[in-house]
Parts: sequence; structure tokens; C-alpha cells
Amino acid sequence: MYATSGFPGRNEVSQSMIQNDFANRYPDYWSQGVWIIPLQLEGTSPPASLNLSVVALPSESVATDFLSLVEQEEYSRFQYPRRRNSYLLGKLAAKLALARGDDELSAIAVDHGILNQPIASGRSSKVTVTHSDTLGAALAYDQRLLAGIDLELINEQARDAMLRITSAEEEGLVRRLGTDIAPTAFLTILWTAKEAISKVLQTGFTVAMELFEVKSLERNKYGVVGSFRHFPQLVSVSVVREDYVFSMVLPAKALAEGEEFRILELMHNRLPVCSIITVD
Repeated sequence: MYATSGFPGRNEVSQSMIQNDFANRYPDYWSQGVWIIPLQLEGTSPPASLNLSVVALPSESVATDFLSLVEQEEYSRFQYPRRRNSYLLGKLAAKLALARGDDELSAIAVDHGILNQPIASGRSSKVTVTHSDTLGAALAYDQRLLAGIDLELINEQARDAMLRITSAEEEGLVRRLGTDIAPTAFLTILWTAKEAISKVLQTGFTVAMELFEVKSLERNKYGVVGSFRHFPQLVSVSVVREDYVFSMVLPAKALAEGEEFRILELMHNRLPVCSIITVD
């Protein structure tokens, strides 16, 4: 379906974490198109567990094995490929992030709230979801936390739109990242951080964009850590891949000292290199 090079730090524990029929029925897809990245935040007592899943676009034949009958009926009503793809990516990523032990994926209910935010019905965890054309991701997280994620392709055609929501102060932050960050990749870091915090606040981009202004950015070899002007209690972590940026926003209070950089390293080593994936 899609093509890519190898994956750095390919997750080796996902099969043992979720021993479900889905993984057994589709071993090629499971090994080539699914990434499960467990996280633990040490700044809370006890530590807070999170589970990040990333999935390549599954075939429609695979879809029938993780959608419930109600979801299959809903899916069948979508006419346009883009909407059908986003539905599959979002549902599968969310179910895998929430799954434990031998859970049957089709039995995991992921509904939507009044502002279209995902709701993990009957689960002790919350979930936040994102997707691009070919990748989906979801983060299941402890109910004590707030969290949001976003994944966006680095798209030159979107540059003007991203510039329109970028303040002069934010434009100046590029100098802290070095000359090897392409302008559109830099803007995508800002955009994904803002999308992620909008999911934390459950507003989306329905409020003044100034509310999400990024105050600072700090880069190391694995990615970028950011702070927000109006929400100093939240931290963003962003990883730049070949053709996309992935960002996560978490409460600073939940992170032990320097833990945001450990999370960056883990995501850098385990996220797929690019968004274009082939599943044999």
C-alpha cells in the first residue's frame, strides 16, 4: 500500500503486551504497521502510565476485525476515501492504545463528546487521537493527567496557513533551533504543539489562536521541548521525522526533572521514520 525504509528502534514488545486475536490474525500488519510505545511519568505518585500507539493505514479487510458492528455500519456510510481512511486510523490507533492483555479490539468502544473529543467508554484511561493521510496515533493516559497529541505532514503548501497563526515572537524562536531546521518543519512544530494543547483544553482551533502562543523552544539531538506563554503548567515535546512532525503536550508537574528529554529520545527511537508505510 505504501513504502518506507527501515524503522529505528522498532518496538519489540508490542506482541507480548497485547496478545489479542487481531495480532495473531494479521502478523504482517502487526509487525510492519503497528508501533506500541509505553511511557511512564515519574513526576506523579504513583507514576502515571501512558500508552502511545501509531498505526499505518490498514486495508478494509483488516478493518472488519477491529470495528464493532455499529462502527462498521457507520464506516459504510462514508463516501469519500479521506474520511474513510481517517475513521480507520483513528479507531484502530485508539483501540490499540487502550487495549490490555487479551482485549478484543472490536469490543473496545471509542465514542465522541459534544466537541468531537474521543471518549474511552467503560475504560479507566482517557485517550487523545490524531491522524494524517497515512498514519494514525493515539495516546491512552492516566485519568489524573491532561494530554494531547498531534501528527502533521511537513507540507510546503500549508506554509502560508501556518504563518498566519504564527506571531512575530514565535517566528524569532527559529534561531534557537539551528540552521538545519527547514522553515516549514519549524512552522509544523509550532502548529502541532498548538493542535496538541487545543486537545488538552478540548477547544480545538475554535478560540483565539493567541491563546496557544508558544513561548520558548529548546532543541537537543532527539527533538524539541516547548513551553506556552499562557499555560506555563504545560510542556510540549516534538519529534521531526522525514516528512512529518509528532507533538505531545503534557503537564509539567507530572514530569520528573529532565524527563521530557527522555520522552523525546524514546519517541525519536521508536516512531516510524516516515509516514509512507508498506504492509506486505
